[in-house]
Amino acid sequence: MGSMRRLLTFTIVSAVLPLAHALPASAVTTTATFILQTSSTIGLMGVDATYTDSNPGGYEKMIRWSSDGRLWDYDQTLGSSTYGWRTGQVNGVTVSGTPRQIRLEFYPHPTTTCSGTNENDACYWLTYDPWTATRGGAHVQVESSRGAGWLNVGTVALPTLGVDNAFRMDGDVLSGSSIPDGRLSIDLFQVDCSWHETCGHPPVNDRGNKIGAFASSTNRGARWTGGVAWPGQYIVFIKDHARGIHLHGFAQISASSIPAIDLDAPCFGLDTCVMDQGNVPAASGGFHPTDPVRVLDTRKGWGVSNGMLRFGDGSQSSTNPLLRADDAANHDLRVLGVGGVPASGVSAVLLNVTAIEPATNGFLTIGPRPAGSGDLFDDQHSFGDWPNASNLNVRAGQTAPNLVLARVGAGGRIRLYNYGYPLHMVADIAGWFDTGSSVTSPSGLGFFGVTPTRILDTRNGIGGAAGVARFEVGDDRVIPIRGVAGVPSDAESVVVNITAVDPTGTGYVTAYPSGTSVPDASNLNVRRNQDRPNLAVVRIGADGAIRLTTREAATHLLVDVQGYYAPTSVGTRRTTTMNPVRIFDTRNGIGTSAGRLGPGETRTVQVAGPSGVAGIPANATAVYVNITSVAASAWGWLAVWPTGGQRPEVSNVNWPGGTDIPNMAIVPLGTNGSIQLYNDPAVSGTTSSHVLIDVMGYVS
Repeated sequence: MGSMRRLLTFTIVSAVLPLAHALPASAVTTTATFILQTSSTIGLMGVDATYTDSNPGGYEKMIRWSSDGRLWDYDQTLGSSTYGWRTGQVNGVTVSGTPRQIRLEFYPHPTTTCSGTNENDACYWLTYDPWTATRGGAHVQVESSRGAGWLNVGTVALPTLGVDNAFRMDGDVLSGSSIPDGRLSIDLFQVDCSWHETCGHPPVNDRGNKIGAFASSTNRGARWTGGVAWPGQYIVFIKDHARGIHLHGFAQISASSIPAIDLDAPCFGLDTCVMDQGNVPAASGGFHPTDPVRVLDTRKGWGVSNGMLRFGDGSQSSTNPLLRADDAANHDLRVLGVGGVPASGVSAVLLNVTAIEPATNGFLTIGPRPAGSGDLFDDQHSFGDWPNASNLNVRAGQTAPNLVLARVGAGGRIRLYNYGYPLHMVADIAGWFDTGSSVTSPSGLGFFGVTPTRILDTRNGIGGAAGVARFEVGDDRVIPIRGVAGVPSDAESVVVNITAVDPTGTGYVTAYPSGTSVPDASNLNVRRNQDRPNLAVVRIGADGAIRLTTREAATHLLVDVQGYYAPTSVGTRRTTTMNPVRIFDTRNGIGTSAGRLGPGETRTVQVAGPSGVAGIPANATAVYVNITSVAASAWGWLAVWPTGGQRPEVSNVNWPGGTDIPNMAIVPLGTNGSIQLYNDPAVSGTTSSHVLIDVMGYVS
C-alpha cells in the first residue's frame, strides 16, 4: 500500500515568543503544523506539553488518526462510558496554558486493514503491539527557545521495517529465576548524544527536528522487544515487577547490537543507568576457565587507551565534558565481550593485575563500575563512595602482581582506583563466573577446597623431575595436577599459590595449560633476592597437567595447591561476588584486637554467619579474600586455613621486611564460619606484621 502524506494540524493556545521574553497580557492563538507520513496506518497520537512553571505529567491531549488521514478526538475521561472512543472529527488539538516545549508521540496500530474510525470495528480497539507491527512508534519534541516558527514541526515519519535502516529490536532476557510473561515493563526513547560523544544520530526532518523511535512493551518469556526502530542511542526504562527494581539508562542499539536484558547484572546490562527503585542483588554462578589472555596494557593502549592509570577513580570536578569523559575512560575497563568472556550473563571475572614500576608507593582497588543515582544526563552520576579495601599494594620502582576477583559492573566494566602517582598496568583474564542464568551452557564449575599441599619445591626436589633444580631463564616444566593433592580426574582448573624464592634478577613466571602455547601473560613478577607469592587459577591441560615457564630471571619456585574447579550439581558450590569489604585490620581493630600480629601468633577471623561483618551467609563454604601484610618488621610469612583443621605447612603471603605485600587466597571456612591466621616467627624469631583482610566473594 502506498505511502500517504497527510497534513494534520493542531492548535496551541500559546505565545509565539521565546520563553525568555515577557508574555503579553492575553495569549494569542497560534497554529502548529506537521505532516504525518501515515503510510495508511491507523493509530494514536499523544500531545505532551511542558510548561514554564511546572510539568503536571501525562498527555494533555490524545487523538486518533484513521487510515484516510483524518483526526478524531479521544475521550480521556476515566470512568466515562465512552472512555477511549472517538467523540468527533477534529481539525486540531487545543492545549491550554503557555507551553515551552511540545512533545508528540505516535503509536501506530498493528493493522492497516480497517479504518479505525468506528468503535464497533474489531480493529478499533487494537493497541500498539511492537511484537507484530511492521512500523514502530515515533516521537518528536519542539521547544519555544527556537524562536519564531518553533511550532512548525515538519514531516514526521514512522520507523518502517527495511526503510532508512529500520530494524526489529528483539533481544534476550537473562535471569537465574523464572521469567514469566509480563515480568518486565520496558519503555524506550531514541535520543541524540551530546556534542562530545559518539553515537548513531536520530533522523532529522525537513525542519531540522530530530524524529526518534520509541516503544512500550512487556517481555514474552525470555525475550523482549522494542518493535521496529532506527539504530542509535536510547534511554531505556525497565521495571522488574517480580523484585520491585526500577531503573533507566542509556544503551547503543542497532540491528547487529541488541543488548540482552540481564536481570542479574548491574543496570540490567545497559551501558549505564541510575536506579529509580531497589538495587540489583549480587548474582552467584559457576566458573568458566579460559586460557590466560591480556585484556589491559596501558603501555600499548589495550583496554585503556589514554595512557597511564591516573590518580583517583575517574571522577572529575571540572565542568569540561571532554576532560570528564577522558578521566572516566582512564579508570573504567570493559571486561565483557573480550578475552573469551561473553558479552552478557557474566557476574564476575578473575584476572591477574600487575602494576609496572610505579613511581611512588601506593595501592590499587578494583571493583564494579557502579550503577548511578540522580541525573542520568550528569556523567558523574556513577561516582560516589569507594570501597575501603585494596587489591594491590605497590612500592616505588617494583613491578607487582595480584590475582583479583572482580564483580562486573555497569556497562560490563570494572573500575580501577589508583591511590598514588600515575602508573602503567596490565591485566590478564583467568576465567569468568556466570549469573546462574538458564541460558548459560554449559553450566559453570564449582569450587572445591583441599588441604593446602605443596606439590613443587625446587629447593628440595618436591615435584619429581620438575623439582630437581631451580628454574633457569627460559625453563618450561610440566607440573602434574590431576590425581595429586586431592585434585580429582574431572577437575578442569586448579587453584595454586606460586612463590618465587631467591630470584637472580627481575623477571616473571607464567602458568598455563599443558598442551597449549605459552601465552602473552604473566602470573608472578619477581625481583632480585625477594621472595614473593601470587595466587593463580590455571586451566588444566588434556594431559592433566599445567606448565610453568620463567622469563628474564632464574628462581626457585614453590607451588601449593589450595583447591580446584570441577563440575558439580546445579546450583551448588557457586561463587557470589561482592564489592570489596574489609573484615580484618590489626591497625585499628576491625574484626580483631588492635595491635600487630606477633611472632608465632594465631588469630581467629570471623567471616560468615550472624557474627560476620560482611553479610556473608552462614551456609558459605569458602571465601575469596585479599590478605595484605603491612610494615612487617623482618622477612616472614603468613598462613591461613579453616578453623578446626590442622595448620598446613605452606604459606599464603611471603614478604621481605618493611614492605606491604598482598596476596589473594580462596579459603574453605571452618568452625562457625571462621578461618585461622598464623604469623611465622621466621628466621629472626621476632617477625611481626600488621595484617589486613578484604573479602571479595564467597562460595555457597
